[in-house]
Amino acid sequence: MTDPAVEPADAVTGPVLPARPALGWLELVVAAVAYVVLQIGLFLPIGLLSEGTPPAPLLVAVSGASALGAVAIAVSLRVRRPAAVGLVRTSLRLVALGAGLGVAVWLLSRVLIVVYITVTGDTSDPQAALTLFSGPVSAALVIAIGGLVVPLGEELLFRGLAYPVLRRLGRVVAVVLTAGVFALAHGLNVVFAAAFLLGVVNAVLYERTGSIWPAVAAHATFNLISFVLVLVVGGQV
Repeated sequence: MTDPAVEPADAVTGPVLPARPALGWLELVVAAVAYVVLQIGLFLPIGLLSEGTPPAPLLVAVSGASALGAVAIAVSLRVRRPAAVGLVRTSLRLVALGAGLGVAVWLLSRVLIVVYITVTGDTSDPQAALTLFSGPVSAALVIAIGGLVVPLGEELLFRGLAYPVLRRLGRVVAVVLTAGVFALAHGLNVVFAAAFLLGVVNAVLYERTGSIWPAVAAHATFNLISFVLVLVVGGQV
């Protein structure tokens, strides 16, 4: 009697290795806890050591490091393979599609922001501190980290890890839940609607392509446009 966890050997390709564990609720819970703990653990010393508002590059770096660290911790438990969170090759055409959707989402988000402000009268933006550049080096670091590292970390966390687990509840549920939590992570403010829309688009991208890179491209494009416009409008370039 053969072990059901191991398929019989193939005459041409050789023995088939046991299937590796898939992402599950354990990874999702560990990633969520690790994300919160890392955020607090990194923000507290920065806040205590900084006089006034912490430097924008550090704030952005904490966000990216927390997401990347949480995913690394969760995946290292059982799965231990990058492909499990969507780190697989894809075509340049799909990456370009993601970037184009990032532009479209950014444009539509401007409308959503106007609607939000009109309905609520709330113009507060807790993320405004991320755009308080103290010079060209600070600006370059924020754009590089916030436009590239943060999108990678957040997409790996919300789409690469959370989406496959929640997909067991149904695709629509998974899309809405991951987009909703992603938006909440950015706060109940003027950014919420834009973040939710981006979350929905990126979940669908990941579902259709099976790779995290198109979603990262969309997220990176969205962030880069936002940061560069802050520089231009603020007269810092």
